[in-house]
Amino acid sequence: MRKKRSNRRRGKRIGEFLRQQFVDFYYHPYCAVCDRAVQPPPPSPFVCRDCLSVLPFRMDREQMSWDHPWRLFATFYYREPLRKMMVSMKFSERIDRAEAIAPFMCRTMARNQIDVDAVIPVPLHRKRLSERGYNQAELLARVIAREADISVVEEVLYRDVHTDRQSESRTVEERRRQLADAFKLDRRSPLIDALRGRQVLLVDDVLTTGATLSAAAKPLDEAGMRVVCMVAASDKEKYRGYHEVMEDWASLPERRI
Repeated sequence: MRKKRSNRRRGKRIGEFLRQQFVDFYYHPYCAVCDRAVQPPPPSPFVCRDCLSVLPFRMDREQMSWDHPWRLFATFYYREPLRKMMVSMKFSERIDRAEAIAPFMCRTMARNQIDVDAVIPVPLHRKRLSERGYNQAELLARVIAREADISVVEEVLYRDVHTDRQSESRTVEERRRQLADAFKLDRRSPLIDALRGRQVLLVDDVLTTGATLSAAAKPLDEAGMRVVCMVAASDKEKYRGYHEVMEDWASLPERRI
């Protein structure tokens, strides 16, 4: 009897080994940027070597200044090919792209020594969530939490006011007025007391005016949480490459000496 069981276990191990060999030989991961198959191991999860070299990392400009008391970080500039990735994640159900983007946000945390007890995604209004089917900030937050081995907390904050998309707002002041008191704490959640005095990471996908992120941070701060804000991308303090500068120079009128 023991010999039969031993043979079954050996056969199972051999079967698992052969299956893995089959997967390794025939399956190639696809780059989340260019959608082409790449030979394993890729230099970074879900991103091929060529695309990794052109991603618009902010690097020494990850920490940004703004008119609010909370520290603010962004991993990328909002430019191609990152812009295409973010738009497709948000509007075309390419939720796999969160797996490519969020690990780099974790590296931003490590470089800037950001140590938090929980990750809180900026919530969508229930109407927008129903239309889209998912919250892109939550997708990023879940990957960050998994990589950093901390918890995602969605129960403490909700969006009470439905507003137009940010692209439809004409001015920054108009956007700020729309978002005044748009986010509320769910007072029924016991996690509010548990997180009071602790540092939390508030996560969103893209920062433009900063109105959404600051409006979401305010009630958390008022509840006694120490808020650190992070987005995947922002063009704040935008990097300008050589070609952009040369185009600006070329557009200037000629000066007569």
